[in-house]
Amino acid sequence: MKYLCAAYALVLLWSCNGLLSDEGEAARATHVWADAYFNADYMEAKTLSTAESERWLRFAASNTTAHALELLNSQPAEVVSVTEYTVANDTLQVMRVDMRNYLAPTAPDAEERQVAEGSFLVTVVRRDGRWLVRMEGLPRSEKQSHD
Repeated sequence: MKYLCAAYALVLLWSCNGLLSDEGEAARATHVWADAYFNADYMEAKTLSTAESERWLRFAASNTTAHALELLNSQPAEVVSVTEYTVANDTLQVMRVDMRNYLAPTAPDAEERQVAEGSFLVTVVRRDGRWLVRMEGLPRSEKQSHD
């Protein structure tokens, strides 16, 4: 009986450890995606996104100017933190990404500028054993501007 309880405890610990590392995988995937996306590395972001996200990445890339790239080269966007916002189930999570020095979306013909900080909600889904970002539009900051 002692051995059965010990074996059960080991299986329980092993399964809990698997869940914790799985949660970490979603955050790590989101972090790598955010670093690529907000630094205009859309090819890298594509490898971390769902297939249906490609059109949004193409749209973002087509609207990235040489001036924007110069800004990012002089001061790259920085991922400050990635935290769970909502866990819908074991294949869908919403992560909160806090960024520093990201490019603010601008109107056409407006000069790009970097924003000191902002927060974004990013949906990640588990497909074929990998966490991928599912874009349903371009990321929008959750923090309100004080302008």
